[in-house]
Order: sequence, then C-alpha cells, then structure tokens
Amino acid sequence: MTLPKLILFLWLAASAFAQSALKFEVATVKLADPNAAVRNQMLRISPTRMSIPSMTLIWMIYTAYGEGMNTSATVTGGPDWANRTAYAVEGLAPEPATQRQFQAMLRTLLEDRFGLKIRTETRSGNIYALVLDRSDGKLGPKVQPWDGTCAGGRMPSPDDDPVYPRCLSGYGGPGLRLDGATMYNAADLLSLPISRTLLGRVVQDRTGLTGRYKMLLEYKFTVPRPVDPSALPDNSQPSLSTAIREQWGLKLEPAQGPFKVFVVESVRPPAEN
Repeated sequence: MTLPKLILFLWLAASAFAQSALKFEVATVKLADPNAAVRNQMLRISPTRMSIPSMTLIWMIYTAYGEGMNTSATVTGGPDWANRTAYAVEGLAPEPATQRQFQAMLRTLLEDRFGLKIRTETRSGNIYALVLDRSDGKLGPKVQPWDGTCAGGRMPSPDDDPVYPRCLSGYGGPGLRLDGATMYNAADLLSLPISRTLLGRVVQDRTGLTGRYKMLLEYKFTVPRPVDPSALPDNSQPSLSTAIREQWGLKLEPAQGPFKVFVVESVRPPAEN
C-alpha cells in the first residue's frame, strides 16, 4: 500500500471510529409519567447530560435524524404505538457534547434499544423561499446584528451550529423573537404550525446570509374568538408575509424545495431499564 493510500485508509478508519463512538456512556429508557405533558423536547441538562421527559418514538426520530426543528422533514411508517406511547429517556455522554453529538447518540440509542431500522429519502414540494426584499441587501428595522449577549443576562449556548439559536428564541409576547439566531432559524420558526396555518407552506432560508441576528416580528399570531361567533374576524393587521417584509426586509417567494422523508422499516418496543 502506497503512503497516500495508507493515509487515506487511516483517515477513513479514524472517521468511522469517531462515528461509532457517538453513544451514551449510560442511558435509561422508561415509559413516561402518564401525567407528564408530551413536550417533544430534548433538554440539554449539562454539557454531558441529555434528558427527554416525555416523547413518542416518532418524535424521537424527528429529534435524532432531523435538522433544527425538523420543519422540512416527515416520518412515515411504523406501528401505531410509535405515535401514541411516550417514553422518558436519560443519557450521559462520556465527555462534553454538542447538540448534534447528542442527536447522534440518540440515533444510536434508538437503533440499540428499539431495534430501529430507518431509510431516508429526499423528495421535493412547494415551499416559500425566504429571500432579501431589497436589491441593496438592507434589512428591516426589526433586525439587528447579534451582539453576542442574551436577554436577561443568560449565557449564550456554546454551540456555534447554524441550525440552533445561541439564545432563547420562539413565539411569545408581541409575536416572534429570535436572539443569536441565523436566517435558517427564522425560516424554521416560520414553518411551525402557528405560522404555517397562515402561510400554507413551510419556509426555507435562501437569503444567502450567514450571520447571527436579533430579530423581532410584532404580529398577533393567535386571534381571540369574537363574542359573536357570526362576527367577521379582525383583519386590521397586515398579512404575515407583509409584516415579514415591512419589519425584517425579507420576502416570501413561492418555490420548490427538498424534504427529507424518514421511512420506518422496522422497530420494536424497548425493554425498560
């Protein structure tokens, strides 16, 4: 074997070992407390500890195999219990891990404990592309470059992964807040059901911007029911796409985009421990 081929072989072997090593040192899988709310959250308790208080297998697949909040992915196949039975999972990593590494460890756990075999396909469908509205690239008044700090004196997440905001972000208060977030995160949040019901499609980032921002979208996403059910809805505020254009300097363009489809080929209930 020549030296270049030997180097390539050793590099591939090291890469394969690194991937196979991504597993929890200690992990428990139990039926979730029946009184616990199914929040579909994987919580990073510490740099080495992950906790899932209550999540179905289908949502664990979204969490383990998807990107960000998995708004451009779907899971098909699997038995009925996979979407009804909630589990509690605790995992301890052998060393400090990033969010992506915790996801990889969760994938290994699903394969080992649930016997999960999954196939990934890529399909295309109708989306909205999030793009710049102005030719000069200037953003709207509610978008500012991130200054490296989080609201309330919280410490930013140490992970500089573009699919995760560095600070607490989401819906609440006057609308939608992002802090230490990328445009990927903005599109991801706009694709969640609270926005998707208004837009009709998921949103994917095509702005070409790679920085992190502090963003506010002032918008009433939930409209209170009128006292008179026959009364017309309040249409005093602009459409969501108009608000995005006016406040963020971005616009939504109809487009085609890729979707990942995770097909469950086989799975079994885990033995509790």
